[in-house]
Amino acid sequence: MHTSLFSRIHRPLHTSFHEPTDTLSHNIIQPLPVHSTTLNNKLRVIVIPKHTAPVVSVCVAYHVGSYHEQSNGASGNYGFAHLFEHLMFEGSENVAHGMFDRYCSSAGGENNAYTTFDKTMYYMTLPSHQIELGLWLESDRMGGFAIQEESLVAQKSVVLEEINQNVENQPYGKFGYTLNRLAFTSECGYGHDVYGDTKHIAESTLDDVRSFYETFYRPDNAVLLLVGDIQPERGFALAEQYFGHIRNSGIITPQPQFHTAHRRGQQHSIVHDTIPTPTLFMSYHTEGFTSKEIIVAEILSSILSDGMSSRLYKSLVYDQQIAAEANMWIDDRHYTSLATMYTIATNPDTTCDQLYSATTAVLDSIIRDGIEQRELTKAKNRMMTRMAKSYQRVGSIADEAAHQALFFDDPARMFALMDMFMAVTADDIHRFAQTVFQENNLVRLDFLPNSNA
Repeated sequence: MHTSLFSRIHRPLHTSFHEPTDTLSHNIIQPLPVHSTTLNNKLRVIVIPKHTAPVVSVCVAYHVGSYHEQSNGASGNYGFAHLFEHLMFEGSENVAHGMFDRYCSSAGGENNAYTTFDKTMYYMTLPSHQIELGLWLESDRMGGFAIQEESLVAQKSVVLEEINQNVENQPYGKFGYTLNRLAFTSECGYGHDVYGDTKHIAESTLDDVRSFYETFYRPDNAVLLLVGDIQPERGFALAEQYFGHIRNSGIITPQPQFHTAHRRGQQHSIVHDTIPTPTLFMSYHTEGFTSKEIIVAEILSSILSDGMSSRLYKSLVYDQQIAAEANMWIDDRHYTSLATMYTIATNPDTTCDQLYSATTAVLDSIIRDGIEQRELTKAKNRMMTRMAKSYQRVGSIADEAAHQALFFDDPARMFALMDMFMAVTADDIHRFAQTVFQENNLVRLDFLPNSNA
């Protein structure tokens, strides 16, 4: 549910399946018991038992993303949140360089992490009898700054190469950088990409990253999730054993203010890229993911782009045949979001203006006439099916519960999401389209093929 931009752009499109006419039963998603406590150091601990398999997910979520960069007094730290995601695997006080992954894989587990605009998530899935290993690994890297100069140098190189591959030399790789700078004012934390600024990354020092760590990597700025084959009492006892001794730095974690004036509408830019045909991106400003509006936006996104019967696909791909792909996603962020759609032209002679006219015609039909009930039912069925499938995995449960704990202080809210989706009406969709799909709210990007593409 919190999918990265790149995976959404390049995911397989228009997978069709038959849904029943009536809305699926709520019973396909069974709520799990959610137990929580807070340690003396203000670390929130959440245990969600799920005994269907002898595995457990150990997840630590920090309330820091690229939106928070520069808020700890550093003059240039765009990209530090993502850089830290890499650095935290480089070793800690009692875990030697290169041993974090080895310990985990040797125990039959797997681990990874990701960074967004608003949070950084570390997670691993282990056999349940290895849970103490996971807690020791996570607590050791939360317990104190232990990054060495050689690790910083190595990971700066890795991150810079990642930017080189995924941004500079990837089709559509410049989309995120360009969109954020166009859609938001320069003083806004959403005005730069999660990858950050190559100059800031290259010039970062050990003192710079230590300051960032001490500001944000603290127990009271984090949530610990234990999901799977674990009893709540044991989970809380182990959390106290491994994390209870960790002290807070005493620094007040800054939360930069967001103002609607940070949004920039009626923006249009052209990007030349190594692509075969023109591609149009259209992003409309909408509310952040703490607003109920984002639930409406997700359903409308499904109506517009999920499957071959969706509005955008049927009109642009099937009927007019001017687009090879037509898709939409909600780039959801804490304080403000972007409802983004793109269309890839079928041939080089099709212009972005033609794609724009065809896309806005689809949107105008919803603004004028709203949607049909069958479209709403199908979208809700898709949402419910995807959510039910996701909640079969302990890692996905931990990820969603951590998100709900960080931003709503209510991890159990994850099991109420389906009711929120089901409560959306056709009138809600109609009002959203009339409010959001306005030209003064639009950021448009035309990606055109290089002359030598």
